[in-house]
Amino acid sequence: MIEEKEDMAMVSLTRGDPFHRKAYFLKPSVPDSSIDYQLEFKLPQCFSSLPSPFNPKELPLELQFRAWRLEHKDLQTWVDHLAPLHQSTWKKAGIYEAIYNSTYRIRKQTDLVFALAEKWCTETNTFIFPWGEATITLEDVMILGGFSVSGDSIFSPLEDMEEKQMQCELEEERKGLYDYSAGKKTADTFVWLKRFMNSGKELEHVAFLVFWLSRYVFHNARNIVNKAVFSIAIRLATGNRIALAPAVRASIYRDLSLLKKNVVASTG
Repeated sequence: MIEEKEDMAMVSLTRGDPFHRKAYFLKPSVPDSSIDYQLEFKLPQCFSSLPSPFNPKELPLELQFRAWRLEHKDLQTWVDHLAPLHQSTWKKAGIYEAIYNSTYRIRKQTDLVFALAEKWCTETNTFIFPWGEATITLEDVMILGGFSVSGDSIFSPLEDMEEKQMQCELEEERKGLYDYSAGKKTADTFVWLKRFMNSGKELEHVAFLVFWLSRYVFHNARNIVNKAVFSIAIRLATGNRIALAPAVRASIYRDLSLLKKNVVASTG
């Protein structure tokens, strides 16, 4: 299914000398000889929602995506602290690769993201290219993101009394971190990290998973602790496998559609 290539030089983002890296490509399922390259792919009228030619540099400055994570030093420190004790549980729950993927720094290429948004169709959740449609699949989310496609639903309720008690304790901790002086009835993920990291508390492992799920999996621009992930974190902490891939893919579809709608609105 996959072929390996190492015949192209990569340009270093740190302005160093070009270097070679192995790249992996899915082999096409249809032989090249059977593809008619002269075939003209015409888009329905409903897809022509952006001006042509489209120039991302002309978009207003206020159109940006703020939830992009660049620095992960605190996450890396917490992962290194917990891994010796809990990495076997992470592997059993199918989140080991996903957690370590979150520690890598992925540089933001704004023009590239807007170029993807230009091709995104909110009606079909696909990229519309001149040669046809393509989209982000569950296989992509599984292989590139490290998220499991099998396991319990993220909406499965907690049934064990001890787990329900733990959920109540997490909620009390969350409420205890509210900044009432600023009128905020939310708990910041950074404050949550300071509260639990290297604390030795019984809840530390679950609190770490709450932090990771809130900030890196089901993230938002406000950096708040997401109460909805408590039950997911509790089940993952016990080694239960949760099907995160479908939910992650759905959130990517949602965010691409939101970005596309705002790009269209900003261009008039």
